[in-house]
Amino acid sequence: MLSLDWNKLLRCVTVATVLSGVPSAQAYTWPNPLMEELDSQVYDRSDYNARKLPTGMRPSCGSFVFGEATGRANVGDWLRVAYHDMATHNKTDGTGGLDASIRFEESRDENAGDGFFNTIFFISPFANRYFSLADDIALAAVTAVEMCGGPKIAFRGGRVDAQEANAPGVPEPQQTLDEHIASFDRQGFTQEEMIGLVACGHSFGGVQNVAFPTIVPPSNDPNNTSGNAPFDSTFTEFDNKVVTEYLDGTTQNPLVIGPNVTTRSDFRIFNSDNNATMSKFADSSVFMSTCADLLARMINTVPSTVTLTEEVQPLPIKPTAMTLSFAGNGNIQLKGEVRFWNGSSDSDVKLFWKSRDGTTSPDFSVPLTLDTDHVTEPLVPGFPSLKSLWYDLPAISVNATQSISSFWFEVDGKVEDQNGVGYAMQDIVMMSNGSCLLLGDGTNVQLVLKFAIRADVKPSRVYLKADALDSSNAPIVQTTDLPLTTPESTLSGYNVWSATVASPINGWTVAVDVDGKTYETTYIVPGTSFSLSYANPTLCPQ
Repeated sequence: MLSLDWNKLLRCVTVATVLSGVPSAQAYTWPNPLMEELDSQVYDRSDYNARKLPTGMRPSCGSFVFGEATGRANVGDWLRVAYHDMATHNKTDGTGGLDASIRFEESRDENAGDGFFNTIFFISPFANRYFSLADDIALAAVTAVEMCGGPKIAFRGGRVDAQEANAPGVPEPQQTLDEHIASFDRQGFTQEEMIGLVACGHSFGGVQNVAFPTIVPPSNDPNNTSGNAPFDSTFTEFDNKVVTEYLDGTTQNPLVIGPNVTTRSDFRIFNSDNNATMSKFADSSVFMSTCADLLARMINTVPSTVTLTEEVQPLPIKPTAMTLSFAGNGNIQLKGEVRFWNGSSDSDVKLFWKSRDGTTSPDFSVPLTLDTDHVTEPLVPGFPSLKSLWYDLPAISVNATQSISSFWFEVDGKVEDQNGVGYAMQDIVMMSNGSCLLLGDGTNVQLVLKFAIRADVKPSRVYLKADALDSSNAPIVQTTDLPLTTPESTLSGYNVWSATVASPINGWTVAVDVDGKTYETTYIVPGTSFSLSYANPTLCPQ
């Protein structure tokens, strides 16, 4: 019987997907707000609509957000935070893992240094209702590796933020080899995998005197105020120097040659199989492929109660910020833009739609226009020329009694409809023209919401869902009920309502519950698609 290396096969499928723009069997179907957001976080990295994690690697991988002369870099902190968060996992009882509990564990001796606070402080504003802080921590590590010379790491989302600390359990330099082997075994890693994970993790960063004064001495270098002693000579680039310098005897890794023999934990770990594993890693390709697998396993080590999503693949044709809005004159407008993964600038693209009752017509179509200024770079390792192109929708207005139930595309004459499923739209609730901000005295800004609900539905609840961060910097959704009394108007089968609420700072939607189902307006992440977003209303007329 033919034996298949499934890990290798999946890596090949992933590369083929990236190159061709064709989704693999794991690709999601739009609409799926969770997967859409994860797709954007992973693959919209630079230029138009780019997400913010990559800014931690700007202008270079040597950047450090909290000072220019510390001798440190964000990349080391970000990878360390992800491991320390995961390292509380207990494979026997399924507790612990990468769940953002690290924010409750920063004061422990096993989490020495300010890298945990710094990292959470910097990345937490990027979290939202579909991108947990735990996902944020995991992707920060992935982003650091992928943008700074490392391999592509398969990413899954859906991590759940813990609400309390997990049991202690992060390995410490002064522990014995047996203690380290037992600790990694509890986490779910063998001795050989322990060697690999430590080598991969220590491709970045070093040990700072300010956090570990008994391991490394202070520095007199004005450009190294933290007293950072790097693990290798390229501590801001992901490569196998931590291995080759160890093997050839040139290493300055303080956990290998430091004056305190008790804290030479890297030496004990690397040498624990007589350097058999480290010798394999002298081959850069072996090191990179092993790190891709081990780091993916590391970030996917979560509490047993959590189920992660499928691997996040880029949707080849991805509608973004697609909104139906009530125009106030009995018409509905469709607005939005479309990302074409690795698209061609000379493609002929048309959008077609169906009315609410499923009717189609030659008139139900428009050409899309490529905006040459709107280009996104995914920055996928090994494929620097990949780009996503964005097409704008022209003004699309339909009678509200017809509405739009779904749409699809033709690209150079070929139908693109998600294998016959189409791209579905809900028209139960939508924003209406006229939402605006009331500034008041400047300290109590209010949002005047104008929204329309189909007159043939009877919602049991209507409410605002607004993103916020809790006291521990984890994203939460706050809800505010919107009482309905008398509609401002009724037109073309819709009731138009108005409500005034405290203005949300972050993303928000209006939701309605109908017969056990929830329908809501389009969620638009702040800082993206500004020109399309009703989430940025103008000031109310005085």
